[in-house]
Amino acid sequence: MKKVLPTEYPIVTGYPVIANALSILQTKEETTNWILLNLIVPIVMYEEKNDKLMIDLGGDHTPWNTRYLYDDCPYLTVYRYDRTWFCQQKQDILPFIKWNIDHEKYIYSDVCEKYIPEYNCDFSDKLHDLFIYGYDEEEKLLFGSDFFYGEKYRNISISFDDYRKAFDSVEEQGLPHRVEQTTDIMAITHRKLFNSWLAVDYEDPKCVLPILKERILECLGKTNVSYMRRYDENLVYGIKGYDLLQKYFQDKNFCELKYTYYNRMCIQFLVEHKMVLFKICNKILKNDCLSNQAKTLFNLASIIKGCVLKAMVKQNCSSVERQSIVNHLNNIKKQELTLLTDMLTFIDEQELYKPLI
Repeated sequence: MKKVLPTEYPIVTGYPVIANALSILQTKEETTNWILLNLIVPIVMYEEKNDKLMIDLGGDHTPWNTRYLYDDCPYLTVYRYDRTWFCQQKQDILPFIKWNIDHEKYIYSDVCEKYIPEYNCDFSDKLHDLFIYGYDEEEKLLFGSDFFYGEKYRNISISFDDYRKAFDSVEEQGLPHRVEQTTDIMAITHRKLFNSWLAVDYEDPKCVLPILKERILECLGKTNVSYMRRYDENLVYGIKGYDLLQKYFQDKNFCELKYTYYNRMCIQFLVEHKMVLFKICNKILKNDCLSNQAKTLFNLASIIKGCVLKAMVKQNCSSVERQSIVNHLNNIKKQELTLLTDMLTFIDEQELYKPLI
């Protein structure tokens, strides 16, 4: 028997905890507006201790990089199982996974990377959260997604034996459970929505446009930052994040740093965020002029990504090359500021958004 649940390649892949949720959500057309509205605000973070950059998404609305993504999303239902309790029952994880897949539930849990060849990891104590969406009983395979060796989000097949070893090894070694992202084992399925349950109807333009305007204002730094994070001076919201990016890439030979993975994901997010803006202009605002502006931003961000990847391959980035990246960032900031302002103007001109007199 073979059972594979539907998935879509996620619009944002920078962090697996975001990508895995999106791969489920994007299979349903009605989730599009919710996804786009909650991905629009980028947050740039600088961690001085490890000298690394990171980008988060969500702003004041959805903390995408935490376990609460699944709790807050109105389109998903999550069942949580304690790994320690599960292992104490001496149960095999594979029948549990297959039963959940048969009942339309995706599985998300930490595994030891050493036993999954695609991670290319020799360390027995290194964990990562692996997303499972199907199985093939005849071939003895599971189907899963994650960031694997080469820092690329992709789908793979995993033998039953390899997954069993990778799962059991976490508890056998007493490795810490990363409860900030997953409570040991998660089974995730689609939730049937009722508009009365939601604060807003994400398919109604009268509701969507005011929310979009609020998100854009947050990107522009014209609203209060998240109550959850406002006291962290290392976080920069929306368009102001470009200033931190410019300073970092101007001052650092980032190719030689230990945390180049985060720098690479930061630039990956920079590109993916422009695609989010393009989809908002194309799908929600349905405006060709704004869509073309967003496409230009995407192309500029892709150039920056190419510069960073080239430098990483060379394992060197000269001051001239770093200045080129800074100049591109400055250019894209100006153009994104124009796009966001034009989007606001367009929203205000829509009859659907104007209050009834």
